[in-house]
Amino acid sequence: MELFGFDLPAWLLLVVVALVLVYLYGTWTFSTFRNMGIPGPAPWPLVGNLFQLSSGFQNKEMEWYNEYGKVFGIYEGRQPVLELADPEMCKQICVKHFTSFYNRRRFPLENKPLNHGLTELVDQQWKDKRNTLTPAFTGSKMRTMSPIVNFAADTMVKVLGKHSKEGKPVQCRDVFGGYVVDSIGSAGFGVDVNSQEQPDHPFVKHVKEAFDVGFTSPVALIMFFLPFLVPLLNRLEIGFLPKKALNYFVNLTETTIDIRKNQDPSEKRADFLQHMLDAHEVYDQYIKQNEAEEDENGVQLVKDGKSDTHDFHKGFTNDEVLAQSLLFFLAGYETTSTMMGFLAFSMATNPDIQEKLCAEIDEVMARYDEPNYEAVSKMPFLEMVVCETLRMYPPATRFDRECSEDVTIDGIRFHKGLIVNVPIYVIHHDPKNYPEPEKFIPERFTKEEKEKRHPYAWLPFGAGPRNCIGMRFALLEAKIGVVRIFQNFTFEPCAETEIPVKLGTTGFLSPPNGIKLAVNRRA
Repeated sequence: MELFGFDLPAWLLLVVVALVLVYLYGTWTFSTFRNMGIPGPAPWPLVGNLFQLSSGFQNKEMEWYNEYGKVFGIYEGRQPVLELADPEMCKQICVKHFTSFYNRRRFPLENKPLNHGLTELVDQQWKDKRNTLTPAFTGSKMRTMSPIVNFAADTMVKVLGKHSKEGKPVQCRDVFGGYVVDSIGSAGFGVDVNSQEQPDHPFVKHVKEAFDVGFTSPVALIMFFLPFLVPLLNRLEIGFLPKKALNYFVNLTETTIDIRKNQDPSEKRADFLQHMLDAHEVYDQYIKQNEAEEDENGVQLVKDGKSDTHDFHKGFTNDEVLAQSLLFFLAGYETTSTMMGFLAFSMATNPDIQEKLCAEIDEVMARYDEPNYEAVSKMPFLEMVVCETLRMYPPATRFDRECSEDVTIDGIRFHKGLIVNVPIYVIHHDPKNYPEPEKFIPERFTKEEKEKRHPYAWLPFGAGPRNCIGMRFALLEAKIGVVRIFQNFTFEPCAETEIPVKLGTTGFLSPPNGIKLAVNRRA
């Protein structure tokens, strides 16, 4: 076959045509930000900027922010993603123009049964279920969950005491991870795991299997680079979670639900699972008592700017209960245990702050038998330490929204379907928001200092109506754990402590090597 005066074999021509088609497919969307007048790094065919992000999401986004400013565009594979590293733009997207950015990013992978989870739901379906679940996270419900969390903390204190007595360094990932597994396992699935003393428990084994899945798994690679194959994965019911681990949690949840349905009402547990089983009754009572607790944490009914709608979902199917329980665990396990590890590291490397925290805990706990919702709410310095830990080390470094309609905000034309990403780590480490951002300074979160700063410059739980619904539980769990620890122990660096700590690179800051510290019993 002749082409441009050259004789080419048919197979070679087919290869050339195939390469051209692959190139066109892999670059077809790359004019998006150029047409919008938005700067950003040059993408590579098919992979976009994902290889550049592999060196560390937070580091690369910080580098791009310094080079291109607060608004820049990147490509995750072929997917255009607009980055907004600006607290005011975050407020515009997540609150003022919420109806135009109602949903989180939707991936084409069905990912059953997590597709029934709150983060995956869209539009009215999301709103109804969010409103139904909201009463499970009010202050009154958190008070009833304090004993569950303290029970898990009892074992954590024993484990730390053993390390202290033997003079062994503590791997924070293991100790705090076990504490979180036990507290969330009990509050979310209604099972007493005691993973801290039973590391071979089936629950722990399958949890580890679930968290072994990463961005380099075959499923993730297909979703980002070969999305046309996703329908095949959906047909085969292949999702992110390994089948073996998923089947374990399905069977566990179904068995627990059957037990609960035949249980005497006086034996009901005050946990998240029971709330979902009683969802329609709990929600009706919640509305009648008008208990919506709108506060600085944003825990409230979703009203979309309308008058009180009272839309809700009457009860949950078994699949929906399983999805919310799994999500409650998956969203809370890594983030809370990681945050506690960073807090312990920050105390070990800032002994003066650790001493001040211990003094406040001693003063307040002199009036209580054990830490509970009320006790930790009376510890302002603990609150500042937690906030500064989450500022400096946000476990999740970014969150996103999907534009649902064409809209113009501050001169930027957002088209329907555009993914908008808020780089939390970048905003938290912007010297314009936090001078000397690499220093651990809890006093940044005094009332006076917070009033000087944009309210959306602190975003560890997202922002607006689609923020993290489990925020209150996560903070209660972390604070009770921290109080129980520092009532008894202090931390200091040891020979195995990495300073500075090595951070994760996949969008989560979980240290790949964990955090090892020396633990000492207080006098």
